[in-house]
Amino acid sequence: MAVLAAFAISGCSDYLDRTPLDSNSDATNWSSEASIQQFSWKFYSYLSSFSYGSGWTRGQYHGEALTDDYSTESFSEFTKTVPNSSSAWNTPYDVIREANIMLARIDKVPGLSEAAANHWKGVARFFRALYHFQLVQTYGDVVWVGEEIDYAKEENVTKARDSRVLVMDNVVADLQFAADNCYTPANAGVNTVNCYVAAALLSRVALYEGAWEKYHNVAGGHADQFYTAAKNAANKVIESGLYQVSDNYKGIYTARSLAGNSEVLLYKVYSLANVNGGKVTVGHTQYGYVVSSTPTWGLTKSAIENYAMADGLPVHMSSSYSDKTMDGMFTNRDKRLSATVSTEVLPVSKMEYSFRLINSTISTTGFWTYKYLNMSWLDQDDKGHYVDGSISQVWNGPNNDTYGPIFQYSEVLENYAEACAELGSCSQADLDKSVNLLRQKHGGIPALTVSGTNVSVNGTAITKDPKDPAANVLIQELRRDRRSELMTDGFRHADLMRWALGANLDTKKNPDGYVGASQAAIEDYYKKSGSTAAWADVLAKNFFTKDGYKSPYNTSAVGAEGAQVDRVWDDKYYLEPVPAGQILLDPQLGQNEGWK
Repeated sequence: MAVLAAFAISGCSDYLDRTPLDSNSDATNWSSEASIQQFSWKFYSYLSSFSYGSGWTRGQYHGEALTDDYSTESFSEFTKTVPNSSSAWNTPYDVIREANIMLARIDKVPGLSEAAANHWKGVARFFRALYHFQLVQTYGDVVWVGEEIDYAKEENVTKARDSRVLVMDNVVADLQFAADNCYTPANAGVNTVNCYVAAALLSRVALYEGAWEKYHNVAGGHADQFYTAAKNAANKVIESGLYQVSDNYKGIYTARSLAGNSEVLLYKVYSLANVNGGKVTVGHTQYGYVVSSTPTWGLTKSAIENYAMADGLPVHMSSSYSDKTMDGMFTNRDKRLSATVSTEVLPVSKMEYSFRLINSTISTTGFWTYKYLNMSWLDQDDKGHYVDGSISQVWNGPNNDTYGPIFQYSEVLENYAEACAELGSCSQADLDKSVNLLRQKHGGIPALTVSGTNVSVNGTAITKDPKDPAANVLIQELRRDRRSELMTDGFRHADLMRWALGANLDTKKNPDGYVGASQAAIEDYYKKSGSTAAWADVLAKNFFTKDGYKSPYNTSAVGAEGAQVDRVWDDKYYLEPVPAGQILLDPQLGQNEGWK
């Protein structure tokens, strides 16, 4: 079956020679609540990928290769051929197995109270749900593994995939149990899974599945049940009163500690060697990337134009917005824009700047994404960041030591508002306790006023955006705010997939989703910046599309088959192909539609 394949793909002898994950645990470790806690720590080590990554490996934040939010330095393509194996299949099942081992042992621990047992079962089910959800996002139908598997039994060797609806029902059940039974933050311990972290994940996965089933017309689905679960889970976090929105949007992403931050439910600790008592010695490259000579992944024209104007109205309703000058793009905008990209400089190849620090910075699109970079540290880090008397240049990866958010209150609020809207029951009170807080506190823009599916700002009705296929203006504006709030945070690709908007990644259908600043805006900046570079050299060293926008790569290049470089969408790309090696081991798995 799929689970056996997850281990067997690397070779039978290799798998059989491994020390079992639970060896010596049954005999010695499952003796107290402390022993359960010790076993659980391994799950937290897997969460780097849900934050900034580790070392030179990017994580979720600013790490998506396929998105219309920003462009990578080289052409990114969809999966074209069926792989023989994939960590996207193997790794989740490895973690699921560990979670099931933990679940099977908790009731064997002597003297454990019912509350304690249920808390730790909730923690195990949290991680089991998280990794099943990852599998569903990637492959759709997958094998649900709800218990520790005995591979000595023939019936466990092969198994057909379960429907995504069944798997996601089980995921929601796992997370509901965790939300109902895990300790509160005060009792769970600092920065660990608790009832509100579980509710935050439940709001995420239920919202995802509700949208997928609705917009992909899934047979046998029940989208409204998932939307309701998402709404209720998000509301549990909101009504706890433990979390609040601050005025410091960028501070969430540039803090050297998130302990006690009321906007973050769970975070990843990064620290240089010998800091924090030597407990943590892992760094990341998140802001190392954004100041290096390697082209930084700049925001796209589509992303820049997503942000509302300062009056709270979208760009398509503005007479003052223009992408031909920096002032036209950046004046009187949602403050989250200036917190995410530099509004002072357009760094492109061969340009020379008077702006401090960034003479070596080049953006793929001309827009410099510096959301994760605290410029107030410049003087300190020019001199070096002192660690036990030695200097470490933390501006450069992989030594960055800002803490990485994993679950943010802002996402929970966005989840709540969208679920309400999709259920057709979004009231003014719903907006005021969710998205409007983010607009006013983080964006510095006016609140939305809702009447049915119509939305206005300070008495001006928002009109339908001709570039947005959303069903109504309310959903359109909630999607807009979600994108602005969570820009480059690693949610955009998943959002496009669940809304059935994969065509946004097609470079012909949506060129705004990969190009950046206009040549006119770059030239305007060049003239005003006092650059000593020759404009002809700047033009020669950068790629521009035929209609005059900065491209990260040469779109007129001809590929190996004689076709111009383009990313062309096919609906089969909504799901990845099941690895061929897994199907060889278990023919009952079958393949996703469109893949051979």
